[in-house]
Order: sequence, then C-alpha cells, then structure tokens
Amino acid sequence: MAERKNLTITQVNEIQKVGDKQVPKLSFRAREGDSELAAIYFTFKTSLFELIKEGQTINADIETEIRGDYTNRKVVQIYIDGQPVSSKGTQYRGKSPEELEQQARLMILAYAKDLAVADKIPLEDIPKTADWFYTWLKVNDKVVSPTMTRAKDDIPWTEDTTPTDKKIQNIAELKKLLMKHKIPTVEAYEILSIGSFTELVDLDEAWVQIKEAKNIE
Repeated sequence: MAERKNLTITQVNEIQKVGDKQVPKLSFRAREGDSELAAIYFTFKTSLFELIKEGQTINADIETEIRGDYTNRKVVQIYIDGQPVSSKGTQYRGKSPEELEQQARLMILAYAKDLAVADKIPLEDIPKTADWFYTWLKVNDKVVSPTMTRAKDDIPWTEDTTPTDKKIQNIAELKKLLMKHKIPTVEAYEILSIGSFTELVDLDEAWVQIKEAKNIE
C-alpha cells in the first residue's frame, strides 16, 4: 500500500531503459520530511519525470518493498495543490500546451507510419497524411470516415480502417481509437501499466480497460 510523504530531492539520475522492453526509469535521491539522510527512490511513470527536479520538494505516494538487504521505494503518484498529477482516466496534468501539441503530432506521425506499413498509403505520403490528420483534428470532434467526399489533394484512402464492433486487428487500429477519443499514447500506457503497445496480448481487452478508465461508452 502506498504511503503519502514529503520528499526533498537532492540528486536526480539520468533516465534509464530497463528490462527487455526498455521501459524508462527515473531514479533519484531525496530526504523524507526533516530527515538529513537521503534515500534512493524511483518511478516508471513518465508523466511524473518532469516534476522530479533537484532541490524541489514533492508530495508523493510511495510504495515501499523490502527485498533482503535492499529497500525499493517506488513513486506512484505526485500531488500538486492536493490534486494527483498522474491519473487513470480522471485527469491528465503536468504537460504544457506546447508539449501536448508535440505529443499529439508524434502520435499522429506514428499512426501515419503504421498506415504505410499496412500498405494503406505510400511511404512518401507519410508526412502529408500526418499533416492532414493533425489539421483535421484541430477543427473536428470525431475521426473522419474514409468514405466521405474529399478534394483531390486529400488522403487517398482505399478502405475504412476504423473498427466498430469488430475485433481490433492490430496496433494501428488501437491507435486510431485513441486518436478518435483524444487519448495521448503515454496516458494509455499508464492505464495499461505498459511501456509499449507491443507488450499487449489482447488488444480488445486493452481497449476495454482504456474505455473503463476514461468512462467511454
């Protein structure tokens, strides 16, 4: 069970990639409360990384596990003005508008690459497709249907790749659902407790978990 503590950060290490999946891990030293002794803490939640800075005092939930001579202190949540920063479905805090825009662009670019890999668009159309999606999402509330009428410079769709009630066939379709509901990839990772979509065994079950976390009907 996590315990809420005030930590004063004294040293922050470089982000490491650990395990076979190369999951990002941030370790740091911090003093608890008025203690003069600094202990080692860590977190896998990338949404918390930017709040962990040397000299800062944070209010955090810590999960402590003793393994032989070692004590693992994992940060699972940080609070700002009493509100959680990392949340499964209720809030998403800690990112500036510029960072969120960059994150959205990267997610859309990754989706455009997936379309090219699936032979839905030519490789040379990846930048154009990503720009088209980004522009469309800025002015619309839902994902466009590929069967809609388009100008001659629009994306050359060949079929409708939006899953409805059928099973999700691949990661590209899951990413399309995330885009439709404006769910950042990093938030989906946190909901599913994964470091990459390639870790998923059942894409349909993953989408069910995301829908429950985000209260999507």
